[in-house]
Amino acid sequence: MPILTVKTDKKNINIEQGAAIIDVCETEETSILFGCRDGACGACMIRVLENPENLSPMEEHERDFLETMAAREDERLACQCKVLGDVTVEVSE
Repeated sequence: MPILTVKTDKKNINIEQGAAIIDVCETEETSILFGCRDGACGACMIRVLENPENLSPMEEHERDFLETMAAREDERLACQCKVLGDVTVEVSE
């Protein structure tokens, strides 16, 4: 069972493999905020600190949006990510 570590909150959350971060955050109290929930607003931008390969691959829609936001290479939209293995993230500022 993968562990999603939210460094911002100092939380380690055991989750099912393939679970969407957005679904986990609906049941667990985290500081990851969601706006549109569709990858169009950027409210849920996170930095992936460890094991980025353990998140679902970035799709074109997310990549295009992050480019327009001038996001860093280690940033993702939490609403678009599924957890495939242990991963550590924090809220992007």
